[in-house]
Amino acid sequence: MRLAGLTLQGFKSFADKTEFAFDDAVTGIVGPNGCGKSNVVDAIKWVLGERSSKSLRGKEMIDVIFAGSAGRSPSGMASVMLTFHNPVLDEGAEAEDILQGQTEEFADDDATEEEAERVRADRRRRGLPIEADEVQVERRLHRDGTSQYLINGKKARLRDIRDLFLDTGIGADAYSIIEQGKVDRMLLASPQERRGILEEAAGIAKYRQRRVEAQRKLDRSQDNLRSLRDNLESTERRLRIVKGQAAKARQFQALDAEYKANRLALAFDQYDELRQRLDGLTSRLNKLSEERDEAQRALAAVEHEKQEAELARHDAVEARRAIDAERQAAAHAAEAAAQRIEMAERSIAELSERMEADQRRAAELESGASAC
Repeated sequence: MRLAGLTLQGFKSFADKTEFAFDDAVTGIVGPNGCGKSNVVDAIKWVLGERSSKSLRGKEMIDVIFAGSAGRSPSGMASVMLTFHNPVLDEGAEAEDILQGQTEEFADDDATEEEAERVRADRRRRGLPIEADEVQVERRLHRDGTSQYLINGKKARLRDIRDLFLDTGIGADAYSIIEQGKVDRMLLASPQERRGILEEAAGIAKYRQRRVEAQRKLDRSQDNLRSLRDNLESTERRLRIVKGQAAKARQFQALDAEYKANRLALAFDQYDELRQRLDGLTSRLNKLSEERDEAQRALAAVEHEKQEAELARHDAVEARRAIDAERQAAAHAAEAAAQRIEMAERSIAELSERMEADQRRAAELESGASAC
């Protein structure tokens, strides 16, 4: 197994798609300051699962995306892909060690013996536990913060990436990648840090990782056990409460049945009483209905008489109105006759006065004539 190629696109200073082909053995990358050596190392560490932005010489993880320049716009995604040759190994100690490690891995995962044999046959004599001549590991980061890991084009988890390279000397903090200043840090490293490097080189880091995971699972199991005990105690307390409630419920059911029986008997008594009252009220209702019918017939006769009286009253009113009209006409005629009589009397009086005057004048004339 060896590194065959590195492909970068949109990662830091590599705006365009850049491919590094490692056809021959390469032990280091040299070049002048600013040519991108550290960016290549950062890309390898990043694709292998580095999550510290400070370790990648940035403030936040999104800084690994090409930020743009005076003549180019920023990239929307950073992508780094490592390609490894994964040939079939020769029969020997290395293949046996890999085979033994894979068998133990499935034993830790509680897999069945048949599954272990099948996987052991499928993954036999490969440097990486994938049945492929080439293994491509890729990481993508979009500007909106979404990230993806891919193994041979299929989505994977960070844990899958780390498990893939256990005991291979490859990793974000592995000894196989020595960046600028790391030799000094190795020489000045504490005994614990040196021990970690030696364990990685010796191939026991995988077992230490499994031990940590097993301890973590054991701690989770202990927590689950404590939680189950607490739940059991709580359940027992609830069970005692439920038993008391069940006794009360049984007593309630007995009392409720007695209550229903008494209520049913009372309902029958009330029904009999109401039935008797209903029979009495029915006979009374029939009698009142007959009286109502007689009253309605009497009322109809009275209404008929009332209508006839109304008609007679209407005829009388009409007759009275006619008599009043005749009386008013006679009064008018009498008044007019009185006025004519009065005028006639005045005329007679005037004629009498005139006649007397004429008689006096005639007498005077006669007396004057005799005197002559």
